[in-house]
Amino acid sequence: MDRREKNAMILTTLFITGIVISNVIAAKVVKLGVFLFPSSIVSYTFTFIIANMMSDVVGKERSKFLVFMGFLAQATASGLILLGLFLPSASIERGEAYRLLLGINWRFTLASLAAYGTSQLMNYYIFNSKFFRKASVANLASVLIAQFFDTLIFTIVAFVGVYNQLFNMVLSQYVVKIIIVLVTNPIFLLTKKLKGE
Repeated sequence: MDRREKNAMILTTLFITGIVISNVIAAKVVKLGVFLFPSSIVSYTFTFIIANMMSDVVGKERSKFLVFMGFLAQATASGLILLGLFLPSASIERGEAYRLLLGINWRFTLASLAAYGTSQLMNYYIFNSKFFRKASVANLASVLIAQFFDTLIFTIVAFVGVYNQLFNMVLSQYVVKIIIVLVTNPIFLLTKKLKGE
């Protein structure tokens, strides 16, 4: 296996893991001072940087394919979780624990698929546009723009009728995502090492 293919495998594994686990852990809402956000925010935000690294290291066609495979992985995992919800449980306590942890997963799945489809493709097109000369600047801009729309769509679909403070939640999530993107953007610089430069 050549270096390019190894890099593609590593980035694909990180991307798919981040996407699938995000739906599972999104049910926990974190309150940190004035910030209110789902616990999936770190793993999901990081997938945008991974997708851009795939574009830069392996190629934009492979990155676009990765986005579609992430969508498929997310839908498949959610379908299997839903199937598990309807299967009879050996014990009432464990069945209730499963329902409590993953039972509202359908709503997060719907929110995630809607937000994912919009924001990951937006990120892909902005990053791969010829508007930015430096890949690190393109990464920063594409992730920040895509994350705004991702946050807006996900929060409205996932939490309307559940939480009253949606504006606060959108603002909180986006500020936290900005911080995550700024802190993790240097990871994007690993692309030079992955490309062997």
